[in-house]
Amino acid sequence: MKIPLYEPQESRATASLVEQSFQKVFGCGASGSFLVTVPLRICPLGAHSDHQGGTVTGLTIDRSVTLLGRRREDSLVRLYSDTFHEERQFDLCDIPEKVSGDWANYARGVAKAILGSHPSAQRGFDAVVHGAMPIGGLSSSAAVTIAYARALERVNSISHTPLETIFLVRATENGYLGLHNGILDQSVIVSSKKDHLTTIQCSSHAIDTVAQPEGGEPYEILVVYSGLSRQLTATPFNQRVAECKEAAIQLLHFSGRSVVADPILADAGSEAFEHYGSKLPEALQRRARHFFSEADRVRRGIDLWRSGQMRDFGQLVTASGESSIVNYESGSPALISLYEILAKLSGVYGTRFCGGGFQGCCLALIDPMKRDSIVAALHDKYTERHPELAEHYSLHICRSAGSVSVEELR
Repeated sequence: MKIPLYEPQESRATASLVEQSFQKVFGCGASGSFLVTVPLRICPLGAHSDHQGGTVTGLTIDRSVTLLGRRREDSLVRLYSDTFHEERQFDLCDIPEKVSGDWANYARGVAKAILGSHPSAQRGFDAVVHGAMPIGGLSSSAAVTIAYARALERVNSISHTPLETIFLVRATENGYLGLHNGILDQSVIVSSKKDHLTTIQCSSHAIDTVAQPEGGEPYEILVVYSGLSRQLTATPFNQRVAECKEAAIQLLHFSGRSVVADPILADAGSEAFEHYGSKLPEALQRRARHFFSEADRVRRGIDLWRSGQMRDFGQLVTASGESSIVNYESGSPALISLYEILAKLSGVYGTRFCGGGFQGCCLALIDPMKRDSIVAALHDKYTERHPELAEHYSLHICRSAGSVSVEELR
């Protein structure tokens, strides 16, 4: 069986594919339209911390959600997904409620959020949406939500600052979609710079980018799709968030402090966990242990990145992955297999799950000189463990990317 390995594709080639789909679906060329390119992201350190007020890190990669759109003269939004090969439409004057499992929920949700502050934004658009990666773990939901937001902004002559976009996406996901996540995905997407590590202090919403020094240890990003996709609302994701909240409530209680509204583990603090963590029920103790140990890994990791020590940085990534399995209890058999295999391969600096970590993808920071041997060994071992996924999984070599872009097509 041929190894399903994919190299980066030039952006012009992707745009050409979307233009062809647009012409086929809507019966006209792309002249006078606009192209929104939203990069996907990985989170090397800080996983499961954003909704608890922690500090998280991220990188955008040169794989993206691409939307080609054209303004309409009415309030109708017509969408075609190259991923699902389906068409959806809705009217901005009467946005329907969420439809369970429907990919167009992201468009309807962000439209409702935008109309909440811009009620006159009643101009619709036609669009084709293309995803460059299999769904699962790379912020595809946040990326496509931002793509729809940029399209609505473009045709209605409105704009949002990066911080406003971050909270617009969170409002869409927390409210319309019912996902209790934080600000990691959208913050990385709208703030990243090529070859920089983005850091987000989720309690204060302070965002920074950290460059690597010239002469730092070289690395490549390998993203491995397990062959299984998921929606976070259909996993234990929301349950984990609730468990973290309960751990915060109990730690505040044990330390004699008032319980604030909607407490998070950052409110309790590491000192409370050190003194009273042993009093927590086992499951809550593990959730808190992951959060506070991850905070320490993030602090050390940022310094290692800044000094270009990718091998040592990668060791922290692998430790983060282990804590996600043991303490946060995320993962599926396929993802855990990927993690275990990658962690033992020579040339892999570090590895962990992507995103919510229940299905989807696993990332690895690797030595470019050992790419071929890593890919071959992973293919043999993974398909041996999971032959049922051999025809569905894939490997993707990625590079660091920048932020969101909107391009006018003439």
